[in-house]
Amino acid sequence: MSKSFRMCRGMVLLLGGTMLAAASFAQSTTQNTTPTQSTPAAQNTTPTSRSQRLPPPPTIDVNVNQNETLSAVRYDNKYEIYGGAGFSHFKSGPALAEGANLGGFDVQGTWWLTKRLGATGNLRGYYGTQGVDPNPYGVGGPFVFEHMFLGGATYRLLAGEHAALNAHGMVGGAYGVFSSGLGNDPNNPSYAVQPRDVGMYNNGLALATTIGGSLDLNRSPRLALRISPDWILTRYGGYGTPSGIPSPSITRSQNEFGISVGILYRFKMGKGPRFK
Repeated sequence: MSKSFRMCRGMVLLLGGTMLAAASFAQSTTQNTTPTQSTPAAQNTTPTSRSQRLPPPPTIDVNVNQNETLSAVRYDNKYEIYGGAGFSHFKSGPALAEGANLGGFDVQGTWWLTKRLGATGNLRGYYGTQGVDPNPYGVGGPFVFEHMFLGGATYRLLAGEHAALNAHGMVGGAYGVFSSGLGNDPNNPSYAVQPRDVGMYNNGLALATTIGGSLDLNRSPRLALRISPDWILTRYGGYGTPSGIPSPSITRSQNEFGISVGILYRFKMGKGPRFK
């Protein structure tokens, strides 16, 4: 072989070897960098997969379990007090065409002598306007009110975790005012219109009796929502015109319907057995 041919062959072999070495180096570099590029993705997915394997956090029930709360209800309290909004339907005169719807308050306190029998004191007030029949004095709907102070007994009929049913009877006095807002006779300014002039009872103190009951819906061992309806009997007098009745001391019976809704609180609880 000529010297030039050998030189060309050597250059071709050297170039081929160089290219083969370069290809091998590129392939090894690609294999080494591929796991490195996938590593962040694997790191990103690892916490997610781990969090999916963890149990869910416990849920917190913010609502009070009412049944567990009422399981501690006892009826061994020594005293209790009640206060609520009251309503009464009352007719301020026997001949009036319609009655008056009066609103007010009702406060009661009970001292339990036994688990079923208690002594109760009661204070009430009712306020509103009474419609009267047409009259020569121009009086339309005068303001009337009455206050009652009563005492008697309360008997517990039924008692349970959720509610209690009571009956009560009380007697006392009622003081009614029917002259407020009547004014004077427009034809005779010096004459003050009297309740009897417009068919109402005279102001004064009267006998009052009430028979009713109460439903106590327990919210806790000490607190309850009370609904208390009553039949109320009063004895106001003096109805009639100045010439219609010779004596203002004549009395008549008045039937009222009363109801109140409010909050009962029991205190000085005992440590005896439960109601069951």
